[in-house]
Amino acid sequence: MGVSISDLKYLIEKPEIFGFKLETVRKDTEFKTVIGDIKRNGIKIENYWIKCNKDVGECEVVDDNNNLIIVNFLKKTITKYTTSNL
Repeated sequence: MGVSISDLKYLIEKPEIFGFKLETVRKDTEFKTVIGDIKRNGIKIENYWIKCNKDVGECEVVDDNNNLIIVNFLKKTITKYTTSNL
């Protein structure tokens, strides 16, 4: 994938430096299972839980606010699903 897990924090915070496109999407509670799985099975670095799948070139990240962030290295995109307060 070309980026170490410890560098994912910087990639998420400054995607343009790495040439990634950021897209933000509002979410409801449908991702609770995915978020729980990432927190149980992922690696925690600072305020992020990270779980990567090299086979598909993608990392799933959860921040302290339970926002789900998908980093796709093949498409060079970051999709951030933010919590909606409806």
